[in-house]
Amino acid sequence: MKSTFLILLSLFSFLSIHSQHCSERYKNRIFNTIQIHRDVIYTKNAPKLIGSSLGIETIINRDLKMDIFFPPTTDTVQNRPVVIVAHGGGFIDVAFMGGTLLVGVKENDDVQALCDSLAHRGFIAAAIEYRTGFDVASTTSIKRAVWRGAQDMSSAIRFFRKNAQFLGVNPAQIFISGSSAGAFCAIHSCFVDFYERIPESYAQGIGMNNLGALHSRPIVQLTGTNPYTGNNVNGQDIDSLPLAVASYWGAIADSSFFYGNNKAPVIMFHGDNDIVVSHQCARPFSNVVLAAPATCGSEVMFAALQGQSIDSKLFIESGQGHEYWGALNGSWLPSGPNAFWKNIIDSTISFYYHYAQPQIPVLNLQTSYQAGQIYSFQVQNHQAGQSYCWSFTNATIISNNQSSFQIQVQFDSNATESEIQVSTISSNDFESQQQINLIQLSQTSSLENISENNFSIYPNPAQEKIFIENSLDEEPMQIHIFNSLGQGIFKNQSDDKQMEIVTNNWQKGIYLFECRNRRGTFVRKIIIQ
Repeated sequence: MKSTFLILLSLFSFLSIHSQHCSERYKNRIFNTIQIHRDVIYTKNAPKLIGSSLGIETIINRDLKMDIFFPPTTDTVQNRPVVIVAHGGGFIDVAFMGGTLLVGVKENDDVQALCDSLAHRGFIAAAIEYRTGFDVASTTSIKRAVWRGAQDMSSAIRFFRKNAQFLGVNPAQIFISGSSAGAFCAIHSCFVDFYERIPESYAQGIGMNNLGALHSRPIVQLTGTNPYTGNNVNGQDIDSLPLAVASYWGAIADSSFFYGNNKAPVIMFHGDNDIVVSHQCARPFSNVVLAAPATCGSEVMFAALQGQSIDSKLFIESGQGHEYWGALNGSWLPSGPNAFWKNIIDSTISFYYHYAQPQIPVLNLQTSYQAGQIYSFQVQNHQAGQSYCWSFTNATIISNNQSSFQIQVQFDSNATESEIQVSTISSNDFESQQQINLIQLSQTSSLENISENNFSIYPNPAQEKIFIENSLDEEPMQIHIFNSLGQGIFKNQSDDKQMEIVTNNWQKGIYLFECRNRRGTFVRKIIIQ
């Protein structure tokens, strides 16, 4: 018998155009309704600046809140990824003017719409408030405002990790993002190491108290969620590093912060005509806030990140200004979200998806396959909680569970090749890149010489034993039986016209009977009940 089969190629295709997708979650809008839990306290008694002048800060303690957007109660996934979103507004704080075109808040149109879109795709999303306010005439005061915002972003991350079980989130899949000043909060929270604490965060004379280390703010540990109840805990032992960061027209105070130990992938969006926060290095609000220190925007940040081999992606839009997705300080312009809006969301989610997806499956491929035969395929790097998306051309999947890590397939008898596609689906429905394998199938011209008329296998299904009757009158036949994993469990060479095989100690399932001589091969599926 000739059985020469060649695996022609094995390639990886990142969601290639001809590949199927078994999981649409996160990629597209999959829910018609969502839940929104408003004003959930994530840190209590945060020292909030209400006035600053001549080096004197006036402080009150205030609880910080977030709006959490969940998929609907019918959602069956529990360990869901989280995206934390911080609003814009330039850290400006004017009493009784929150939510106006002057002062940004978590209720801003753009961050609320972003969270809404994410929840409809299957994420949990949170629009957070953070501490704002500074003295426009003091560079020190401005830097302290950024430090407070970064502290609050850190607290929000640690809040979700601390309460992961309560909230049904995956603590390893927390993403952070922000618009304008909110992007400052996200970037500095992620990349500033403990030893890089800025001098302005310490006490300044008698009028400015010590703000504490970046990740020193306490967090609420929930004791109930209907309604939300809980108390502050220290929380400094909880990691605050996100899985990835999205910066919308943001900047960093010093690009050397990227040289430290804290690292995460970053995607950045910026207009090259942004006069509020430059995509290069310049003073934000230079025509309004005279004391504003220079910061470095997305183009410079991208170069620094690339120089440190930190995964990053940059979108610079020619001729576009600040908040070019269609907003003015977080409020939609009369035209509402523009054409950039969906592109920015899709690009951001694709970036997040890349870092949350499971490993590409590794298959147990043989070196030879024959048309018309039944074979078992198995994912070698299978992990608990994962399922699989299989697809074959010129073949039929005969396994009952077609999402299992091991599967049985019968190739078409006249096929010359088959394309095998498989991807891994994680327990929270992220789908891996697909592995695509194209194999050639060999034909055996004498296969018809050994046919169903030459053999009788009974009973089938069987329980305690099976009988094999052979009507061929020639040299001995080689008989093999394989389990569903492709492992040989029986082997014999005989010219007997009848053979009895005891099966009462075999596990229930599907087995493959193969009989071979010089004229060809006969294969039959056997079921043990």
